[in-house]
Amino acid sequence: MKLIFDFIIYLIFLIFISIFKILPSKIKLKFSEFLGLFLYYLIPKGRKLSLRNLNLILNEQYNYNLTDKQIKDIAIKSYRNTMKSFLLPFWIYEYAEKYPPIIHNIELLEKLKETNDRIVLATLHYGFFHMSMYPIIDEQMFIIIRPVPNRFIETYMNKIRFKKNMLSFTEQNIKLLFKHKKSKGFFIMLNDVRKPNGEKVNFFNLPTTASGFTAFFSMREKLPIIVIHNEVDNNNICNIYIDEIIHPENYTNESDLTDKLLKVYEKIILNKPEQWYWFQDRWINKK
Repeated sequence: MKLIFDFIIYLIFLIFISIFKILPSKIKLKFSEFLGLFLYYLIPKGRKLSLRNLNLILNEQYNYNLTDKQIKDIAIKSYRNTMKSFLLPFWIYEYAEKYPPIIHNIELLEKLKETNDRIVLATLHYGFFHMSMYPIIDEQMFIIIRPVPNRFIETYMNKIRFKKNMLSFTEQNIKLLFKHKKSKGFFIMLNDVRKPNGEKVNFFNLPTTASGFTAFFSMREKLPIIVIHNEVDNNNICNIYIDEIIHPENYTNESDLTDKLLKVYEKIILNKPEQWYWFQDRWINKK
């Protein structure tokens, strides 16, 4: 029964995507923003989480003293941006052509590639986060993903993830990644979301959990980490920042390295909080 239901959802999904893909670029972006606003009001749980998380971090932890209206404005902008980012993979090549991204500090990446043929790329769910991989679009990529529950949609998604040069591995079958651990290329990892039963960490000075796999893999394989994120401006131009290079040998253990990564993420998020995804249960035990 579930298989039939999943297939019906898949057919609806295909119709939606087929219509979406033929829209002009500007309309795609405007429609995505509208859909984000619609979902903000449609899903009470996500809306309440966003407002709670923003108050928790910006007001309680960092004393920004923002009003309810200012918090709401950030949450709405986050939803609009998130939906644009969510739909971006379906037209990412067209987007990059119509709205050429600006890459900052590319020399850091080029210099690192001169001495390393295997590199960990750490990014986060921020801006158009898929575009953080744009500077290595022609390189071999290996990425860990959370699969879509619908098997038909997941199969479709696998066909469009940077096409020829990206191999994806689910969190449930991460051992497959190790079969490629000596392959030349970039290992793409995100760990800015809460990981149930994950490593205990502090994020924005609050206890939570996170995946320590980025640090584990980097230290085990002795691979440098390059942190890349992107920010989208009011004209929908993506500014991609090569933030810094982290060498695992400079850290005593995986916990220290994970903490370093999260500190980098905190700085990025606080700079433009409207570009992060605030509707997640990042601090599950907070009211």
